[in-house]
Amino acid sequence: MKESATYNLGTVKRETGLNGDTLRAWERRYGLPMPERSAGGQRLYSQHDIEVIKWLISKQTEGLSISRAVSLWNDLTENGTDPLLRERPTHLSQNSSVQLSEENMEDIRNQWISACLAFDEKTAEQVIHRAFAISPLESVCQNIILGGLREIGKKWYAGTATIQQEHFASALAHRRIHALIAASPPPSRTETILIGCPPKEEHTIPALLITLFLRRRGFNVVYLGANVPDIQFKETVESIQPQLVILSAQLLITAATLSETVQLFANRKVPIAYSGNIFQNTPALKERINAHYLGDTFEDALKMINKILKREIGQSFETQPNPFTRLSESFTVSRPAIHASLSKKLTTWDIPLKPMLEANDYLSDNIAAALTLGDLDFISPELRWVNTLLKNRKIKTALLINYLQTFIETITETIGEGSAPLTGWFIENIKNTGNIQPYNMEGTKK
Repeated sequence: MKESATYNLGTVKRETGLNGDTLRAWERRYGLPMPERSAGGQRLYSQHDIEVIKWLISKQTEGLSISRAVSLWNDLTENGTDPLLRERPTHLSQNSSVQLSEENMEDIRNQWISACLAFDEKTAEQVIHRAFAISPLESVCQNIILGGLREIGKKWYAGTATIQQEHFASALAHRRIHALIAASPPPSRTETILIGCPPKEEHTIPALLITLFLRRRGFNVVYLGANVPDIQFKETVESIQPQLVILSAQLLITAATLSETVQLFANRKVPIAYSGNIFQNTPALKERINAHYLGDTFEDALKMINKILKREIGQSFETQPNPFTRLSESFTVSRPAIHASLSKKLTTWDIPLKPMLEANDYLSDNIAAALTLGDLDFISPELRWVNTLLKNRKIKTALLINYLQTFIETITETIGEGSAPLTGWFIENIKNTGNIQPYNMEGTKK
């Protein structure tokens, strides 16, 4: 039995928050909703019409354009599915009624990954649209988008995906999350949270997701993006006076820049919190950051943020002394000379020079970070990462051993006895890599 159309345009505007121009445009362009007319020609809407409008708005909030939302509605109805029934809970909670099983989530994630690896934007977007239609937004963001990016990253590391495939997937993910943030409702809470990545950090997806999740919970979030210089962080804090600052770092070198940014606010009352994959991989790093660690999951982070804002957690942190302050300064000053000398030596090796020069920068950046953070053991995971990467690229580990030995010799020649803690650490760790004999890389330069 058809519902009676009894609501006028003014009532629908109040119920949905849309203006009359938008409602008329949707009716004219898409045929949704399609109100009846009174004897005087006034639009009359049914309760079903209002629910359709709210459904379309919810899909826009999830990042779909209105045209794609209408297309999804039409696809579902043509297949005999009532979109409104899919959104309503039965005897279960709403979240559990639409939550995908782990097996189904993995299947959809694999479909998205396959589309990205094939540079198939249309299919990748269709997969995400279907996922949003049947599962909560935050679950899709974490398990399909973020989870998919991590799987593609693993494929690149293993040598089974290219850097351009990874960049293509990342670009799609960034665009989607930015659209979701833009479609989020206006703030309903008074707290302002400042979020950004410290200097040199270019990986923004985790920071974007926490921005999105906080926006959806009514917080006023100011997102600064990637690679924010310390001075800009400081200026922004002074300008907007946030109740919380959140920093996100994914690498050892950016954990170091994060720690330096935190020190800028050592004497300020604003709470500082941080998160990032590097702190899960190297938990001891957390002892070197004088701020609140948000946890290993987004759920943990959201709980911790609420506790910090409610002042349920104190601001007292134990400062760890840095035994390498002088060596850190010496290494920073000596880096240009070390690189010049090492590059000259590498020209005598019968190997491509460019990747070795890139290795110089990578290794030096991580040494500088470990010295800044006060623990040389933080370099170990980076060496293991490089070693495995070389194996995946069919490059002999002996090349890394020989390179590290040459690097150590150059540091000793340049800095002198003061470099002993650093060179001693490397010598010990080279021994621990196993009984690998360096092979002769001396060649005849043409």
